[in-house]
Amino acid sequence: MSLLQPYFQQCASPAFSISFPSHSCYVSVSKRTFISCCSSQSQTAIVDAPIDSKIAERDEIRLGLPSKGRMAADTLDLLKDCQLSVKQVNPRQYVAQIPQLSNLEVWFQRPKDIVRKLLSGDLDLGIVGLDTVSEYGQGNEDLIIVHDALEYGDCRLSLAIPKYGIFENINSLRELAEMPQWTVEKPLRVATGFTYLGPKFMKENGLKHVIFSTADGALEAAPAMGIADAILDLVSSGTTLRENNLKEIEGGVVLESQAVLVASRKALIQRKGALDTTHEILERFEAHLRALGQFTVRIFMIPVSWISFPFLPCILPVYMFSYGR
Repeated sequence: MSLLQPYFQQCASPAFSISFPSHSCYVSVSKRTFISCCSSQSQTAIVDAPIDSKIAERDEIRLGLPSKGRMAADTLDLLKDCQLSVKQVNPRQYVAQIPQLSNLEVWFQRPKDIVRKLLSGDLDLGIVGLDTVSEYGQGNEDLIIVHDALEYGDCRLSLAIPKYGIFENINSLRELAEMPQWTVEKPLRVATGFTYLGPKFMKENGLKHVIFSTADGALEAAPAMGIADAILDLVSSGTTLRENNLKEIEGGVVLESQAVLVASRKALIQRKGALDTTHEILERFEAHLRALGQFTVRIFMIPVSWISFPFLPCILPVYMFSYGR
């Protein structure tokens, strides 16, 4: 049994008005936020929406999915469990269809390219990790988190340091920041592939003397090789860190991540059928997650730029489903 709990907050001078089909939610879009309340309207209405030329170039709705790796396999499994089977004519092709969703094209891309193409208008929807959205979206308010908890791809972006040497007794970010070794001439060296989130996190936490080196792949070797003092990388179980004599520290988690459904704000406003398709996908996700027996499934539409805030005073979810046993 589910309980639909609509939330509403009035926004000054909304610029657009859009409604989901049938018994869903009414969405007002301002320059900053999505806001919603329950509505029984059945038609989609768009008022005073400036037309983006790239949006107007095509009629089909495009969904970006990861092309390789565990995230790709798990995403296809999720869609299949939701009775949304992805059909490829040729496994080497990067485009596919979902027969249950008319006028939708599936494009297989690298996760970071999904985010970039959402911003450029080449994709309308995408499923990627929250870490990828945050790193490559860089707070752009055209990116909207539609569903923030798809329940796979769990990991955390975390700072790790050696267990030995000068770090042996360092167990928190505060202690790391207070080490006298870090100066303008000799800053803390951090190896990472997250060149946006990393510096942002360090600055927000008062670490002034830090330098980042860009690296992909086996970052765990960097401290032992002497090319970095610490690493900032995605961690799942932490086994690889421990096997390389590295440790996470208190306060060193930048971001908790899992798979999310993300959309282009412009596409939701301007692309014909985009809201209807998004609503259909959300309903199928909700039914699947409810069948798994989750107690709470949160479905939000919020600007990605709010994610890094420790408190979100203006969170405006489209709706929240709460489940009991």
